[in-house]
Amino acid sequence: MSVATTRGNGGQAWQYHSRSDNHSKVACWTVLFDLLLECDIFRTHAERGLVGFGINHVMVGPINKTLDLVVTRVPPGRSAKRRSGFADLVAHYGIVLDDGDRQALSGLPVLEGDLGREDVSEVVIALEAKACMTEHSKSLPRLHAEILATGYLAKRAQPRCISVSYSMVNAADEFVTPSGAGRVNRHSQPDDARKVVRMLGQAIPLARDTGTIGYDVIGVTVVDCRNDGSAVRLVVNDPAPALDSHIHYDRMIVGLCSEYRARFGA
Repeated sequence: MSVATTRGNGGQAWQYHSRSDNHSKVACWTVLFDLLLECDIFRTHAERGLVGFGINHVMVGPINKTLDLVVTRVPPGRSAKRRSGFADLVAHYGIVLDDGDRQALSGLPVLEGDLGREDVSEVVIALEAKACMTEHSKSLPRLHAEILATGYLAKRAQPRCISVSYSMVNAADEFVTPSGAGRVNRHSQPDDARKVVRMLGQAIPLARDTGTIGYDVIGVTVVDCRNDGSAVRLVVNDPAPALDSHIHYDRMIVGLCSEYRARFGA
């Protein structure tokens, strides 16, 4: 995110723009990258061509819902048309990797994307990515409602899928708003970010607790992003989730792998 890209109208480069979904695409790519690295059974299924992925994929159900990321089972004998692969998206989305990331990516299996409905037999992972970058208190009710609704619709459409909520929360004291002609919003930190992180950890239900509705896995990343061209920093201490919190990013990846192994490992 430290590298600004042109987003929205006007041609100005921004690190984050609320009217662009580039940040969510990069976040989804990163989750999939870490899942391939850390989850042996998922990596094996990718090597065997049993799974594919889609970004901004329409999940068909009682109400069709576009999910930020889906991982799918692909039926045998699907068409051989050229599809974008996972590694191809690095250049397409302008993702910045260091030497270690590039080496790790080169060792991963080919994972096909751009899957249409005819290429999908079942959605096995449905992930919704959200960001709360400024006006935290104002954004809280909408963020809560949108996350709840997406999890419900995903489960209605594909009851066996692993539903994942992944959110990015900004802990910067100031934030330059692209939609406000460069106006600077000032935050009361760490309280503003802490309220959002607390909501995500306490007010988003887990399916294992309710037995019916809720997400199977929840994760949160806290960043310090001023959106002024300065480097974006990962926040690891308060207000970020503690290492033993179920919404810590590392535990999200571990939990996602465990759910995948339990449901689809065979």
